[in-house]
Amino acid sequence: MLDMLLSPNGFPFAIALGLFAGLLALELIALVVGGSLFAFDMDADVDLDLDVEADVDLDGDASFLTWLGLGEVPFIMWFASLLAGFGLSGVLIQTGAVALFDAPLPAWGAGLAAVIPGLLFAREVGTLILRFLPRTETSAVPRSQLGRRTGTVTQGTAREDSPAQARVRDRHGNLQYIRVVPAQGEDPIPQGSEILVLTEQNGVFRARKLGA
Repeated sequence: MLDMLLSPNGFPFAIALGLFAGLLALELIALVVGGSLFAFDMDADVDLDLDVEADVDLDGDASFLTWLGLGEVPFIMWFASLLAGFGLSGVLIQTGAVALFDAPLPAWGAGLAAVIPGLLFAREVGTLILRFLPRTETSAVPRSQLGRRTGTVTQGTAREDSPAQARVRDRHGNLQYIRVVPAQGEDPIPQGSEILVLTEQNGVFRARKLGA
């Protein structure tokens, strides 16, 4: 395996596994001095507020990113899982190629083939990590960080001049209840609708109905 990683055909996977090892080493050093990279990342999520005026269709993108686990677990944890999944998938792919064809695949071909397994690995590891994340920090999550998350209208119909209640799951997996109105120029959102939360203004969130 080491020979394969050191060859040109294994270069992308050597880089990925090297970065993964580097992150682990930095985490160990941080733990020795009484800190943690992962703990810092949990407290420093990027505010992903979206401009409700944008004309880009965000429904599919937001749902896909949520499915991958982005925003559900600290990014450094997710990225480390992606590096490990991509690197290990590449090693397995090249090992299989040598066994079947007596030669490894080109680096670009094996790299493309390893992307999907790497993403799936990161998603599964993220799901596992999510079960062990502390769930007592919900009140510390800024409301602005609920943007770009999906939810459900639970009470009333959301109109421009009449907010409705919606249920949204925050990055720790806990439920929060917010008031929502439709994105500007969009129709009222009836109770029971799935929504994509956008931006907050004066305690009320703009939301877009999914599947509309």
